[in-house]
Amino acid sequence: MQITGAALSFVVSLLLAKLVGPTGLGLYFLGVTSVEIFSTVARLGLDTAALKFISIANNGAEHGIVATIYRKCVGIAALCAIAMIGPAWPILNWAPIGASHHAEFAVLVPVLMVALIPVAVLSVQTEAFKAIGRPGTAVFTQAVLPQLLLLLVVSGLALNGTVTLSSILAYYAGAFLVAMLLAFVRWRMIVRDAWRKASFSTAILLRTSLPILIVTSLNLVMAWTDTLVLGILSSADQVGIYGVALRISATTSFVLIAVNSVVAPQFAALHSSGKHAELETLARRSTFWTLAIASPLIVLFLVFPTEILRVFGPQFEGGAWPLRLLTLAQLVNVSTGLLTSLLIMTGHEKLMRNNLILSATVNLVGNLLLVPVLGALGAAISTATSMTVLKVVSWWIARRKLHINTVNYLNFKSPR
Repeated sequence: MQITGAALSFVVSLLLAKLVGPTGLGLYFLGVTSVEIFSTVARLGLDTAALKFISIANNGAEHGIVATIYRKCVGIAALCAIAMIGPAWPILNWAPIGASHHAEFAVLVPVLMVALIPVAVLSVQTEAFKAIGRPGTAVFTQAVLPQLLLLLVVSGLALNGTVTLSSILAYYAGAFLVAMLLAFVRWRMIVRDAWRKASFSTAILLRTSLPILIVTSLNLVMAWTDTLVLGILSSADQVGIYGVALRISATTSFVLIAVNSVVAPQFAALHSSGKHAELETLARRSTFWTLAIASPLIVLFLVFPTEILRVFGPQFEGGAWPLRLLTLAQLVNVSTGLLTSLLIMTGHEKLMRNNLILSATVNLVGNLLLVPVLGALGAAISTATSMTVLKVVSWWIARRKLHINTVNYLNFKSPR
């Protein structure tokens, strides 16, 4: 499912690059980035909290608590997403996103606000699917189905010659709305007594989720600072070129994402059960297999970046060095393993938060200094550096606090 989702995302980006060019693609990336930012804040960290608490309840066969946590997390996320439209609308209209093309971006804001709600809710739903041992369903509803629907619709628009950025983003919102509704239906089919009530404190849920919100918000800074700074201090076409390089390099981490869908709930369950040896073995094995499977793509992107980017059009070839740098950062990412999930699921959210503050600061300062001078290349240098800092420090924390070395690949035996 993760491979399919990555392939569909690649094809969608390729089709949009052909239809709207670097500038149009850059505005599309800026719009999607804006939705991701505000939807992440609206979720209040409830997606990760749902993953943690539903995993523990499901492991104990407490089906009523599973259903109750799901309803509370989805309901709160939906209400917060609706409330988030209030501040998001004027911010996106006021901020100079798109630089000289800001007027074109501002026209897209109403459509982006429609997308905000299903994008926020769907993330909570998919984490709940992972928590009950249905990672395939989770990845299908979040990564495969929306991209498939968008691809089909945009292909139809292209054949009719009626492609506009507003129509593309309108169908982007519609694709996530359909995925959200189907996720509701699927949840009711899988979970016994989906409407059963049980006692679970909302206060406990929020006390766990709100610190996680800080972590996820800092992850946002890590993930989207480069795109936003490019969109404000550089130009939309640089956003388009960089966005393509970023998404190509990110395909090397699809294995990490797929393995995380399966492993993160097990981290929480093993830690809560006190099974440290099994936890350590699982962390090492997952790291080994993600690196082994991702290595061919990493080599391909490092050796043939220009040829790969040429597929999108000759105007995208300038992203060759950004693609190389971002791929090297992904090499560090996959070779150190699922450290963020490992630390959060074992109760080290505060240390992860402090690490993200450091890395996000490096990313922000680097982008502000380098983007005005180097454009997409400056964003790539900053992002690659900050990602490396994040993963190396996370590895060190795991060694110190959990006594787990995720890069000890060949030692698959559980310590006695």
